[in-house]
Amino acid sequence: MKKLLFLTITLALQFSFAFAQSNYSSEAHQQSVTRIACLQTRNSADYNFISSGDDGFLINWTETEGEHYQVSDVGIKIITTSPNGHDIAVYETDGGSVNKVTVWDWNKLTRKYQKKLKDSVTSLSFSEKGNYLIIGTATIDGAIFVKTSDWTTVNKVRENTGIVNYIKSSATEKTAVMYSPSGSVTYYNIQTGKTTAKFSCVQGLTDITMFCNDLFLAGVKDDYIYIIQATTGKTLSTIPGKQPIILSDSNDDQLYYLEYDGKNLYELKMVEKINNSTLSNQRIVKGLRGPRGEGQISCGKKHGVEILFGSRNGNIYKATATASSEIDNMEIITESIYDPIYDIDENKEEFYFLTKDSVLKVDNADKPAYTVVASTNGENSFISAEDGFILYSKDTRNPVRYVHFDNTTETLFTPKSSLQTLHFYQNKLIEIESNAKVNIYDFDKKTFKEVFSGMGVQDAVICEDGKVYIAKSASTSPNSPLISVDPETLETIPLKMEGQVMYGLSTNGKIIYGMNLRSTDTASTTFVTSYNTAANTKTDILKFAEEDPDAFTYLNGNFLYTNIGKNKIYSYNLPQKKRFAYERTASMPESICKNSKQVLILNRDGSISWGTESAQKLLVDWYLSKDGQLNEF
Repeated sequence: MKKLLFLTITLALQFSFAFAQSNYSSEAHQQSVTRIACLQTRNSADYNFISSGDDGFLINWTETEGEHYQVSDVGIKIITTSPNGHDIAVYETDGGSVNKVTVWDWNKLTRKYQKKLKDSVTSLSFSEKGNYLIIGTATIDGAIFVKTSDWTTVNKVRENTGIVNYIKSSATEKTAVMYSPSGSVTYYNIQTGKTTAKFSCVQGLTDITMFCNDLFLAGVKDDYIYIIQATTGKTLSTIPGKQPIILSDSNDDQLYYLEYDGKNLYELKMVEKINNSTLSNQRIVKGLRGPRGEGQISCGKKHGVEILFGSRNGNIYKATATASSEIDNMEIITESIYDPIYDIDENKEEFYFLTKDSVLKVDNADKPAYTVVASTNGENSFISAEDGFILYSKDTRNPVRYVHFDNTTETLFTPKSSLQTLHFYQNKLIEIESNAKVNIYDFDKKTFKEVFSGMGVQDAVICEDGKVYIAKSASTSPNSPLISVDPETLETIPLKMEGQVMYGLSTNGKIIYGMNLRSTDTASTTFVTSYNTAANTKTDILKFAEEDPDAFTYLNGNFLYTNIGKNKIYSYNLPQKKRFAYERTASMPESICKNSKQVLILNRDGSISWGTESAQKLLVDWYLSKDGQLNEF
């Protein structure tokens, strides 16, 4: 629902990635592996495999482990590497309104370029010398050329290329060849911008590569591999294949691909050139035993004799292209070494972690130890209360429970629809369901009451005046992004607040803090805004030229925290009106809590970072190992 409210908003904030750091481990991707590419050092035979995933991570794999760094909060669908040996271009998308191409310097973990697009990206490649980044889009405009020396868009092709899903330049970068799924191979002179040749060919190919010095083009369609002579468009071979995955790239003289029998047997096969217009029949190089079901291989890449595979459940496997009459096992190189921490909270100076089956009371960063203080039923969120914990699961209809320190349990209520979030104040729980209903559970009276029903609800808090303040879309009735509701009379009052929507609320009982999006026909801006409930006045505190529907505010004493921009946590000292950003770890921040001395950041990968209220440098990063130990990265 949140994302639907932001479809027409232009992103404009430029982030700083100073102080970013990666971490090294054998941990797998948290979601499906989408692509594997090779990152080769300039003027060297040395290279590493790079994997991307739907978890937004890039992982640079060495012999023994991977260097992990999250570059996106949405899925990465395409990656390509530059000949300079350190730049990686990434296509990020949520499958809807978010379509973005970014370029990362892996050596420095900095972003060098960003381009937001209205339409999906169909191909992404660097030119052979690395002077251009070439982006194919799902529009009639087709290919976009970006000069990598200054990241400006240049007009290299005079005519519209239409939709193309494969683009490759010549070694001299004087020409480029593009495949269109409408059924054509077209050559362009990218010095003059003119078409030099165009050939009709088979339509609808995916997973495309050229091979054998760009003499042939291969792609997949309907469980067949089609091999086309690139200089004529003629189909030379049509090879049936069981869920084939092409592994070769343009550096190969042969075409290698993988077939899967639907159980646990994979076959590595190969086709080679006989002459410039004839190919051999498919040959089995070797059989491979590998994962099946949810762990089925989803992508792969061959470089030399080495092959790296990615799976649907995030694991990485390797094999060689060395021929064998025996069936080999794919060698898994990932290992699940830690359990994610789902949520964090603070109460009376104590920090608490929520894991898959327990609530842990945790000592400070100098002593990574904990005590189990409660058991759970697999809930993914919690609130620390006076003598126990309120446990619940977001985006479900599972019961909300109170677990006391003595482990006695009571069910407070069961949501009627998907539970969005909970807040706890003045011995009351305020609950939002399905962006449409706001309810209050009163611990003293043991009552559960609906206080508001309407579309576009984003968040809600209770203040000292006893009223409920609801953040919502201004496009729904009442037509204000912030309203107040008297929980006794249900009187609803729209408040004086600009903007299209508010969300991410926090409060000290008198002043409400939240995210406030305002847009015009030409620009969109997100403000961190405060609202004084007694004076009925608002104040803008921070301003960002960016919208972020998942941003939050967190208030603790004189400090206000927000993760606007997704990449890092900002700390704002309210009396002094000073701010700074905490350094980035390998994963993007998810939430934060604080006591009088230390700050705790929960990262999206389930790890924890410790810091202080006054310094941007973090002290240490922790993860919870499978054997129940808290360890440093």
